[in-house]
Amino acid sequence: MNLRQLKYFVKIVEQRSMSRASIELHVAQSSLSLQISSLETRVGQKLLVRSSTGVSPTVAGQTLYKHAVAILRQVERAAHDVERSAAEVSGSASLGFPVVLQDLLAIDLLVAARTRLPQVRLHLAEGMSYLLKEMVLQGRLDMTVTYQFEPSPGIVEHPLFNEMIYLVSPINSGFKPRESGMSIAEVAQYPLFLSSSQTGMRRIVQAELAAHGVAVQALAEVDSHRTLLDAVETGNAHTILPASALQKHLKSQANSSVVINSLNMTRNAVLCTSEHLPLGATATAVNELLKNLIQQALDDGRWIGIRPVSDAPST
Repeated sequence: MNLRQLKYFVKIVEQRSMSRASIELHVAQSSLSLQISSLETRVGQKLLVRSSTGVSPTVAGQTLYKHAVAILRQVERAAHDVERSAAEVSGSASLGFPVVLQDLLAIDLLVAARTRLPQVRLHLAEGMSYLLKEMVLQGRLDMTVTYQFEPSPGIVEHPLFNEMIYLVSPINSGFKPRESGMSIAEVAQYPLFLSSSQTGMRRIVQAELAAHGVAVQALAEVDSHRTLLDAVETGNAHTILPASALQKHLKSQANSSVVINSLNMTRNAVLCTSEHLPLGATATAVNELLKNLIQQALDDGRWIGIRPVSDAPST
């Protein structure tokens, strides 16, 4: 197979139409069909299915599509790096953030990139950690910030910082801030709203509960830290959130609308890159900029409950 065939195939899948792909590529439809037929012969599999609603990939086609996107992106990145190797860093770079960390880091990164990397076009994506990791593996993102929980095949994790985890309680619950951390076993007896089981935060909570031999039945599952906070503020239940979601409340606890108590739990934030797709020059520059911003925030003590990984308590 060759790059032209992969480019044609990707465009057809994305347009879901041979005719629309033909227009986008400025290539005759007959030529597209010939190239796809040659590609199917090469891989020994049917790749596309035509129907009255358009063109869709087969299971084999879906697999090839993921690889083709990554291959084409890597080729584009290599050409760009060679062309710009002696010039100022420029081009595009993409980075994923879980929602809670986007609030913590995204604006600072965007502002710094405009000043320090003015020729770089930055794309930020927001989503759940497991989806962002999948996008990195597929070559749709250069890298993503996420949380360390268990190894992911094909992903390399670079530690960024460690953050504390807190029980957040209604102001009218009778809870008072404590000097020492609470055990998850104690928390399990209270009514809780939690994020769903597919989130990194819930998986950490479940692992800690299992380690203490206790279980909890969440009253509701909510994949929005803002909604979880709103629910606590209105007195409906307690919740468990990381320091990154609570910076405003932690910095003004005397006037906070919730009661916050630290748990004997922490988690590490990491930067994930692909083991098989090396970062280009532009993405590497963004990577270094992000790490420098985080280090500066840690050195300045700008965040509460967030510290270098090396300073985290041993477990």
